[in-house]
Amino acid sequence: MLLYSEIAQLSDRDLLDEIENARNSLFRQKMGVRTKHLKDTHIVKALRKYIAQMLTELRRRKQLGEKVEKTSSEVTKKTEEMHSMIEKAQTSKKKKAEKKVEKAEQVAEKVEAKSSKDVKVKKVEKKGFFSRKKKTEEKES
Repeated sequence: MLLYSEIAQLSDRDLLDEIENARNSLFRQKMGVRTKHLKDTHIVKALRKYIAQMLTELRRRKQLGEKVEKTSSEVTKKTEEMHSMIEKAQTSKKKKAEKKVEKAEQVAEKVEAKSSKDVKVKKVEKKGFFSRKKKTEEKES
């Protein structure tokens, strides 16, 4: 996350883009936490605070009539690193889940590959409420 002094160095266009990106990542993080794909709940709070800081800077600029034309290169590099870090945190969990699914599919294929010639199957009568009546009827006959 950028510091407030770095947010102030963003150009107007970059500030709006940053707000949009932060809102999208906040939404993805919330959904990931709700669906239990992601465990990092502290990121939600940090993203909310970050969005609030950017909106505050945007409101301050509108009230004072300031316009920032160009973003400093240091801040641009830092935002790119931050976005890649958040993206990595949100997608790493998905990759692990996909690997688990692939392993499960491989195990299922191995089970299907085994022949059933070696297996003897014994027929077992189901035990339940009505099975007692059948047994008593068979004994009476």
